[in-house]
Amino acid sequence: MLPILAILMALAVAFGAVKLPWATPVAEKADPPEKEGLAGIKLVAGSLLVPEDVRRSLGIRQGSVDQIAVAEKPTRPRPLVMPGSTALDPARLIRVRVRFTPAEVVEIAKINDPHSSPGNIPPLRRELQAGDPVKKGDLLAVLFSVDVGNKKNDLFDALSQLRLDEEVLKRAEVKSAAVPEVFILNARRNVQADINAVNRAENTLKTWAIPEEDIQAVRDEVQNVTSGQDGHAKEKDRLKQWARVELKAPDDGFLIEQNVALHETVVDNTTNLFQLAKVDPLIVLAAVPEDDLPALQDLKSQTRNFVGWTVRTVGTQPIAGLIDDIGYLIDPNQHTAVVRGHIPNRQGLLRAGQFVTATVELLPPKNVVEVPISAVVEDGKDSNVFVQTDPEKAVYTMRRVQVTNRFDRTAYVRSVPMSKDEQRAAEADGHLLLPTEPLREGERVLTAGVLELKTALANMLSEAATAKGPQTTPCMAN
Repeated sequence: MLPILAILMALAVAFGAVKLPWATPVAEKADPPEKEGLAGIKLVAGSLLVPEDVRRSLGIRQGSVDQIAVAEKPTRPRPLVMPGSTALDPARLIRVRVRFTPAEVVEIAKINDPHSSPGNIPPLRRELQAGDPVKKGDLLAVLFSVDVGNKKNDLFDALSQLRLDEEVLKRAEVKSAAVPEVFILNARRNVQADINAVNRAENTLKTWAIPEEDIQAVRDEVQNVTSGQDGHAKEKDRLKQWARVELKAPDDGFLIEQNVALHETVVDNTTNLFQLAKVDPLIVLAAVPEDDLPALQDLKSQTRNFVGWTVRTVGTQPIAGLIDDIGYLIDPNQHTAVVRGHIPNRQGLLRAGQFVTATVELLPPKNVVEVPISAVVEDGKDSNVFVQTDPEKAVYTMRRVQVTNRFDRTAYVRSVPMSKDEQRAAEADGHLLLPTEPLREGERVLTAGVLELKTALANMLSEAATAKGPQTTPCMAN
């Protein structure tokens, strides 16, 4: 009997008559849920008639008010955000060169090392390097030039000869009755020649940008030598210093380039030994798309070329500035134009080449209306809105529209009909079922449940097409 009972139990378990306690329960097939909330919608002449209970379930009607917005002309300015970067102003770059060659670099200016420990007494010093700030008159480097020394010697000789010839002429004129006239004339000619030699030497030194105090030192040396105030040894030491030239900063700025090293010989007078930059203000170069270029030019013409923008970058608050000009060249790859402006940088926190975004408030565009962004339903190819033509009836008609601009909460929709060329281009893209129509000012658009209504309309049109059976689709002629 036991084998027979075991066989019967196995058959019962196999056919599901008996369920084992450890067996996994089999999920029962649930009936597909009915489509709730959309069952009452009716298709009336291509529009949707939505009853009140469906509108409440879709969020179209909240309380006693339907979520309807009226298309209006835009009144707020449209922000135009342009990416860009900062740059140094080429007109505020100072290039330090020497106009005499050759010259040997015998010293590079040193400053207190800002990275040294505060406990170092005296503080550690290091040579100038790129990035250091300098003030007007600060020493940059010391050079030794034989040509400069020789030219100062020429000036010294010319000044000494001038003093001597002036003394000879003065005494000759006092004794003019006893001195031949030709001697006096020669003395006058010698004085004039000495004056020309002095002017020639001074002009050469000034052309080489030798400081005025160095030229005055030569004049003082002539005075000391002729008056016999200094000894010969001291005079000889001073003459050795005439070949020494100090390069000083012509203005305040930051050192951005240094092309010399200690004991290097400069043989090219066009080489930039140092380059200083004034970083206040900085130039901002931004890229404006060519589609937005007419609106920016229109704003510039209406505001008499005073167009302000707000520049944002990391580490600072938004900075207000002005647009200087708009470039006339369009980048063929990016299809953008260069907009140039400037921003203040009084504390020197910004750097050249830093990424920024510049925002300009454009005037509201023409031939568009403004609607909430929730009123527009898009599928990646088309933009549609549901229009309520009669405020007393819950009938909504889907209309394909052209969205010109999209923002966080609103969108601009075209309010004038498309031209024949634009309509033909839209049809060429495959938009044949629903033509693009304008959304005019004052029309009412639905702002809630638009995606569900678009889905319901597509299902109804598909069911209606299936019920009619297959039909021959006419081909469009090329």
